[in-house]
Amino acid sequence: MICTITLNTSVDKAYQMGAPLVDGTVMRVKCCIDRAGGKGLNCARGAATCGEEVVATGFVGGNNGRLLCGLLAADGIREDFVRTQSETRCCINVLEPDGRSTEFLEPGRPVSDEDIEALLAKIDALAAEADVLTINGSAPAGAPTDIYATLIQRIKACGKPVILDTSGELLARSIDAGPTMVKPNTDEISQILGRTVESMDEVMEAAKELHGRGVQIVVVSLGGDGAILACEKGVFRGRAPKIEVVNPVGAGDTLVGAFAVALARGQEPEECLRFAMSCASANCMTAETGQFQMSVAEDLAAQTTVEQLA
Repeated sequence: MICTITLNTSVDKAYQMGAPLVDGTVMRVKCCIDRAGGKGLNCARGAATCGEEVVATGFVGGNNGRLLCGLLAADGIREDFVRTQSETRCCINVLEPDGRSTEFLEPGRPVSDEDIEALLAKIDALAAEADVLTINGSAPAGAPTDIYATLIQRIKACGKPVILDTSGELLARSIDAGPTMVKPNTDEISQILGRTVESMDEVMEAAKELHGRGVQIVVVSLGGDGAILACEKGVFRGRAPKIEVVNPVGAGDTLVGAFAVALARGQEPEECLRFAMSCASANCMTAETGQFQMSVAEDLAAQTTVEQLA
């Protein structure tokens, strides 16, 4: 079973407009699509699409929280959230006919010390039954800046692998807690190490340095150029085949969910990368976030190359 942890959940609303936006006027929305949002919930859908049992946890609250849980149930995802007094946020994406997108992202509303304690107890219980856990996205107001480091330490104390997919200070403060895997891009790994990381040699050295600090598997996302993986076996580069992109949103979250599935199934790191990249590519070929055709992912896996560089 895969457990995804999303502290900053949201109800994601896609507003499809029938005409271009005009500032300072009243605009009518042509169609509104609601989704259970947050990086961890995209990750959960990806893992579930791979055929794995998934449970999603984190914080939800208020009427929006109830809506989110209903949307998640419709996706076939089991949830075990901490219910808070704060209302779950909404995030709005305004989609114009020409393809232009404008996003409005609410901050996560504050959680209390009691909410944090309830979460820690829930994670302890879920870690006992999960094969792999993932920690995804940002944290709401009220959560300490070392919350992810605390979660990583508790999950490791249960003897379970934990994947961390976040950014900024939350990522930087969590590296030395030793997550099993992290997935920074070049900007994020530059921030962690305090130096510019651009060339392929620099990416390889940066990935090896993070691995040397206690992260078993470091996957550096290179966007359309694939990914670099550093682990105990060495450094590998994954390249995906060229595809026709329909919707790239959530591809990185799908990669994390699929990587968690491959880890749970006992695959070697380089094969985890191949599997995860093929699922992420399949995600890009569909309109839905985190939902794709496994048959397409399997075809793409046969075309995805992973070569050892060092």
